[in-house]
Amino acid sequence: MFTNIDEALDWIVTQRNNAYSFSHFKEVCHKLNDPQNDFYTIHVAGTDGKGSTVSYLCDLLMSQGFKVGTLTSPHLISHLDRIRINKENISSEAFLRILNQNYDFFVENSLSMFEMDYLIMCQYFREEKIDIAVIEVGLGGRLDSTNVVDNTKLSIITTIGYDHMDRLGDTLEKICYEKCGIIKNDSKVLIGHLNKSCRDIVYDIAKERNSSLYELKEYEDLGNRHFRFHDHEYEIASFASYQLHNASLALYGFEIVMDDLHRTIDQKRAYDALKGSMWHCRFEIIKENPRVILDGAHNIHGIEALCNSFDQFSGTKCIIFSALKRKEYAKMIELASKHCDKLIITTFANNEVIDLSEFGGYEVNNDYHQAIDEAIKKYDNILICGSLYFMSDVVLNHKFS
Repeated sequence: MFTNIDEALDWIVTQRNNAYSFSHFKEVCHKLNDPQNDFYTIHVAGTDGKGSTVSYLCDLLMSQGFKVGTLTSPHLISHLDRIRINKENISSEAFLRILNQNYDFFVENSLSMFEMDYLIMCQYFREEKIDIAVIEVGLGGRLDSTNVVDNTKLSIITTIGYDHMDRLGDTLEKICYEKCGIIKNDSKVLIGHLNKSCRDIVYDIAKERNSSLYELKEYEDLGNRHFRFHDHEYEIASFASYQLHNASLALYGFEIVMDDLHRTIDQKRAYDALKGSMWHCRFEIIKENPRVILDGAHNIHGIEALCNSFDQFSGTKCIIFSALKRKEYAKMIELASKHCDKLIITTFANNEVIDLSEFGGYEVNNDYHQAIDEAIKKYDNILICGSLYFMSDVVLNHKFS
């Protein structure tokens, strides 16, 4: 039992892994009468774009008067921002109360941090009587803790790329199969731009499970952050071209849900919601003159999309990069180096961060604060990117003058 939120969070983040399987967590949920099945659930998986798609979808649904709960990970500023209702974090008081109420049960069943977060989310959403839950997969899909829900109404698969190969497989097809594990019987499935072999896998699984399949095919880029989708024009706040895909995917999911609930879309409110929507640290411009951008791209596909957007800016460019050792950081660094005048590899406070001694051919700096401040003095555009944990550290601890 904990007396304050700091003590509680210090404990829960240490409960990273357990020796139990997905089926064990499913049994745990059953002991609690399956609280995960109390909501109209939209489940979002994919290699990239999950968080942005969840954010856009949440804002669109909120614009129509729905009370929307979201679960995302990892957190950016506080552990509490993983669990939100209408974009507001769960309060310290609510998190502490629910954790204390369930502490003995959590410990008896040897639950991990993510599993406890999920069950805290369930109780909180039930207490607050949300209308719709939009849940981001933590890792993969089929065996992810979030996949305990039985009655998902809509599954969204954003993209398929190489990431977490040690857990999900070493081919796109194997990775796709794992992500398709969220597709439920007699439900709806929406996919973003996937290659043909991955599309075929989704098609086969959807057919096998009697699920209706929707595919994002085209949206028209009108330039200057405007685009047309399904005969309506929209605008997004982000300068990142890859966000047009995520916004279109969210719009399609939004249309599917509104149709399923027999609700008419207020188009003006939807337009305004999308225009004002912003997912932090996804091509987020936090300073101008010089321009400083934060982006949590943490795999090759993400870095490639990020650099294509970074290329649109004129002037000198510097990229400051850090990542975790479990990522394909060498390939990401090589790719990023082709899109800037200077690439600086740095580190931050994390036990799994890359070792700077590996990068003899590049400029390294073990003080990212110094690297950022010096880059701001010399370059017109500074892109700080890599691990979302790195983004969190920068947001919390660096002062941009």
